[in-house]
Amino acid sequence: MFIRSARYAFSSFPSPLVSVQYLKQNLNKVKVLDCSWYLPQMNRNAELEYKKSHIPGAIRFDIDANSLQETSLPHMLPKKEDFERSVSDMGISNNDQIVVYDGLNIFTSARVYWQFKYFGHKDISVLDGGFPAWIKENCAVSDAPPQIKQAKYKATPQPHMLRELDFILKNIENQNKGQKGDYVLDARPATSFNGEVPELNPALPNGHMPYSTSLPFIQLIDQKTGLLKTAEEIKEILNSLNIDLNRNIICSCYQGVTAAVIYIALERIGLKNISLYDGSWIEYAFTKDVEIKKK
Repeated sequence: MFIRSARYAFSSFPSPLVSVQYLKQNLNKVKVLDCSWYLPQMNRNAELEYKKSHIPGAIRFDIDANSLQETSLPHMLPKKEDFERSVSDMGISNNDQIVVYDGLNIFTSARVYWQFKYFGHKDISVLDGGFPAWIKENCAVSDAPPQIKQAKYKATPQPHMLRELDFILKNIENQNKGQKGDYVLDARPATSFNGEVPELNPALPNGHMPYSTSLPFIQLIDQKTGLLKTAEEIKEILNSLNIDLNRNIICSCYQGVTAAVIYIALERIGLKNISLYDGSWIEYAFTKDVEIKKK
């Protein structure tokens, strides 16, 4: 039986998504960000694709450039002042309505959505289905650079949305002692979670964090339409995993990107007791003396 709680409200919680039709009708009222990014093995160049074709007026948001530079870990949250400077240079103010998209239905756009929300932005959504859905609907595209007017952006970090390594280690320690801890939902493929395939980085151990649960992000996306699954479908998936929604949930993955797909799926069903582990597996597995589980 699916567990309901007063901590989430299905009817009143705003959706993290907007449709192609909505964006088409409101294109002149919102700031659109192209957040496309691809793994090396995908053999795609996000910057070149953007210059060739993007949603009219879309501003390029590079997740590599807009991350913490003083670390070897990929895509970690940038410093507050660096984020403020970068977003201001994009011509975005705190009162702007933002719609983010990427070239793979829902992938890096979810991460950028979470990042803006972490820094306190109130009005931001993910384009459901991304650029492929925009193209499928025969909507206009452009190769023209956007017209940008310098803005003044002020970030207000939301610490409850972020989990770091110390918290993860303590969460595991508590569960080793028989205490209830926060759930960790892992967005990586099941073969990676189970330690059946090598990691992208051959120096990285494979497997998963103790007490974590496998929820490959691809399961949350309708493979026929490229859209995020409905709230009822998402609830059914969580029910099949025996997730008690009264407990806190931490989203994790390989490097903190697809974890955000789980995050927006949980928001879609109204959950508020959710956070994201920024370092994810690439940080945890490189940490000395941690416990790693395999199938």
